[in-house]
Parts: sequence; structure tokens; C-alpha cells
Amino acid sequence: MKILITGGAGFIGKHLTEYFVKDHEVLIYDNLSNSTEKDAEFLAAKGAKFCKGDVLDCEKLFEFCKADVVIHLAALSDVAESVKNPEETRKVNVDGTQNVLDCCVKNKVKKIIFASSAAVYGDCKNLPIREDSLMQPLSPYGQSKLDAEKIIENTCRENKISYVILRLFNIYGKGQNESYAGVITKFMQNILEEKPVVIYGDGTQTRDFVSIHDVVDAFDCAIISDKNGVYNIASGIQISINDLAQIMFEKFDNQKIIYKPKQKGDIQNSVADISLAKEKLGFVAKRKLEDEISSIYHE
Repeated sequence: MKILITGGAGFIGKHLTEYFVKDHEVLIYDNLSNSTEKDAEFLAAKGAKFCKGDVLDCEKLFEFCKADVVIHLAALSDVAESVKNPEETRKVNVDGTQNVLDCCVKNKVKKIIFASSAAVYGDCKNLPIREDSLMQPLSPYGQSKLDAEKIIENTCRENKISYVILRLFNIYGKGQNESYAGVITKFMQNILEEKPVVIYGDGTQTRDFVSIHDVVDAFDCAIISDKNGVYNIASGIQISINDLAQIMFEKFDNQKIIYKPKQKGDIQNSVADISLAKEKLGFVAKRKLEDEISSIYHE
């Protein structure tokens, strides 16, 4: 099978490429805005074919987007930056997605798998969050992902392209870059540098953290599946940021916290109902947070 991954040199893309390149032909299309030439060279050495390009460059995308399956990761995913520059976020995340879809139609791609986000839900009051929960994004980033979902569903139905949309919750793992790192990676970095960890808000806010290795499993399930749909990808377990800090303090000799004001666009509580992904995709999150934190440190 030939798999094209947009944004394939980024954090999630690198893990997916390393996994899929063992058994499939993998093409990476990435403008390297969230990654480096070294990342591209590393993946090319693994056997992937790389093209430096932007999803807003329709001509280049069309020439390279020739595959059986497209995994669409390329996006601007910084929530705070989306509040500052909403138009740029929309251009890349929505218009860029439309370009990817147009190329899928023209090149007769059989399936697209889209990396969406829990940000589409906003600050959902009814927990756990189901795929049919009320969606009220708090940020331009969350809105852009929701808009992209809608055009994927419509375009794929009209053109009989299979699609799977994965709403990814809080991903953590080795290899996140500083700009787009999640709270676990940022905590780890500060602890190792013997700096205080920074918590925005009072730390009572909760999140549903999912290992990058479980996320890779989810994409694998999505490729195998013959069902179209939208699915939450998470652990199904919520933990407060204060409790997360304590777990990390138990593993490392650092007890310093600095509390800062809550950031605009941040939600209070989040935990996913992942039963639909289990039923339809066969996805189950297998990794435990405490074990994964230890393994990241020792990698």
C-alpha cells in the first residue's frame, strides 16, 4: 500500500512514518515549519520518500499526492497562536485541507484519515465527551479543525472516498518540539533543566492524556477499518494538572511550581468516551501514563 502523510516530518508524522514504512511505501509531504531538514533526512534513511511542500501549493501537492491512502496531519496547531493569527490558522487548516481533498479526488485516492482535535468540543460540561457531544470551540484552532471535518465529510461522501476522522486528545511522547509540546513534555523539560514547572490556572483543570504509541495504533486501526466515521482517540482517563505534576515529581527530584494566569482558549475539563473507537475501529489505549513518563525519560 502507498501512504502519503502530509506533515509527515512532524511529531506525530515521524512516529507514523517509522511504523508504516516497515510494510508500506510511505510518501511525506511537509513544509518543515514544525520540523527540520534532519528530520526529513532521518525518515528518508528509513525508506520514506520526502517532498518539501506546503498544502497551500496546489500544483506541487497534486503532483506528489498519488497514493492509496492519505493521512492528513499538516496544520497550524498552536492554540495561543491561532488566537493571535486566526486568518493564517484558517488558511492552512481549512483551505489547506480543501486542497488536499481536491488532490485526493483528482488522483483517485481511496481513503483519507484526518487528524482532528478534542479542541472541536470546547469546554464541554457533560463528561465523558462523546463524538455527538455539543461542539463549541473556544479557539480559532478548534474552529478550523471542526470546519475541516465538515468539508472532509461532504467531499468524501460526494466523491465516494473512504474517510476516518480521529479527534486526538492530549498527546504526549518523545520527540515533541518546543513550540508545539504538550504539558507533559514541557514539565519534563523544565524538571530536567532544574527549573520550576509552569501551570496556567490553578491546576485543577483536567486532561485526557494519550501516548503517541497509542495514537499510532489508532491510525493503524483506521487504515484497516472499512467504516467511515469520526472517533475520539484518548485514554478515557482524566487527571488534573496538579496531579500530573505530583506524578512527575515522584519520579524526579523537583518540587517547584509556578502558577500563571489561565491562557485564553484553554478549557477547564476534558475526558473522552472512547467506546465508539473500540467498537468500530477496534482501538484500545494500552499504555499507562506513569509507565510512559518513565520510558520517555529513559529513551
